[in-house]
Amino acid sequence: MTVKIITIDQFNDGALNNLVTLLIDSVQSGASVGFIAPLPRIDAVSYWLSVQNDLKERSRFMLIAIDENTDVNSKDSLEILGSVQLSLCMKKNGLHRAEVEKLMVKSTHRGKGIATVLMNEIERLAKNNGRTLLVLDTRQDDVASRLYTKLSYIEAGVIPQYALSSNGELSGTTYFYKLL
Repeated sequence: MTVKIITIDQFNDGALNNLVTLLIDSVQSGASVGFIAPLPRIDAVSYWLSVQNDLKERSRFMLIAIDENTDVNSKDSLEILGSVQLSLCMKKNGLHRAEVEKLMVKSTHRGKGIATVLMNEIERLAKNNGRTLLVLDTRQDDVASRLYTKLSYIEAGVIPQYALSSNGELSGTTYFYKLL
């Protein structure tokens, strides 16, 4: 499957519904994205609405992956296959860096290279916004760690018992960085 990556800065009801579905699916399938399963729909909606506010302020960017054959003008019917966010550091001493957040791919579309395409595009977006350092974190020993290593991210270290995983158990968090 070939995907198209687009920048999204506001959500209509269709896009919001697809993003809610993506987040719930990701949490339910064990993704380390800051939520505990089962994720109530109202919490997922609330999360995406808060993201939309950051997108309006241009302190955060978001990319979504859709099927290449989808008409992007029919945003009500977009099936969102994956997404990733870039949060720009707005501190005077950190205008060169950004954080990659919430890389998610629908469980039915994993293993097809969508995460790699999203990460490559988020790096391009970071460069275009003058960012030369990217940081990210994931659950210790998570499958995502292999992807980040493959994409030349450097493991900076692990903090034990940092966060609850989606199943509610304490787990360590691994931090990665990449100089662009």
